[in-house]
Amino acid sequence: MTVALDSNVIYLQNRLNINTSRMNNYADKSVDDIIAEEAKQGNQSAVEYKRELFGNADELISGFKLDDPNNKYNVIVAMNDEQQQKLLPMLESEDMVLGLNFFTEEKLLKLFNQVPPEDAVNVALGTFTLEQIVSMMPMEQLEKFFYNDDVEKEQVIKQLEKMPPEVLIQMIESITGEPADENDSMALIQSIASLPDDKYKETMANIDPNVQMQLVYQMAHDDKRILEVFENSAYVGMLQRLQKPDIVKSMIGLSDESLRNMMTELPPDLFAIVATQVDTKELAKFLMEDCQNVLEKLGSK
Repeated sequence: MTVALDSNVIYLQNRLNINTSRMNNYADKSVDDIIAEEAKQGNQSAVEYKRELFGNADELISGFKLDDPNNKYNVIVAMNDEQQQKLLPMLESEDMVLGLNFFTEEKLLKLFNQVPPEDAVNVALGTFTLEQIVSMMPMEQLEKFFYNDDVEKEQVIKQLEKMPPEVLIQMIESITGEPADENDSMALIQSIASLPDDKYKETMANIDPNVQMQLVYQMAHDDKRILEVFENSAYVGMLQRLQKPDIVKSMIGLSDESLRNMMTELPPDLFAIVATQVDTKELAKFLMEDCQNVLEKLGSK
């Protein structure tokens, strides 16, 4: 597939001041050939036009008909990998999210599993409520949570003190195996606070999961960043409950950097489709600055 450079013959004829009879002699010639031949014959309009075509964004858009997405695609797909990658900063987040549709669900979730923790949390919070996130958190993740050095003991004790009495009673009974009442709660909190760090972590990792979830919920309610302690795989599991269109939609929560990294995983021809969303004038300027070889190659076809 080539750029339809000959689709604006009348424009070219007028621009180069060529009469119809002479233009008909160029029926099988490319734009570049026509300009070169006319310039060779001393047509100053052709000399000037070639200079403008490769040095003026508006002329380039007109000459290569870049307003046509098909022509835009053919220009982009003719670029080498390095040139294509330079288009990434010109893409809007929404355009890159749409491009994620080209991945299989399996590949998309694999890429999501590699994003920074703050991105994974942002996607989860944009897709589910905090209550849903905590309720879907796998048991092993809740256990690991209390072993993580980023979860400070003082934070946990502070949250224990704010817990509803009935939850604390449930916690005491799960530890002691004996009936408890509200009067026992403060004594239990104090005893947990006095434990050595290793015993404290072991105790918290083995308490009732409902209590663990309540603690995580309270801590995340105060500061969402605590959710970054959980592994990305936990959030992958949550997204797997959705249909692929909803998974793709949720990725708007990713940073531009993460989206760009994902775009680099697309084959060049599929990336070129996504990149047709780049602003046409920006693309034209980029072609003039960094892709003269592409213009010359396409112009000679």
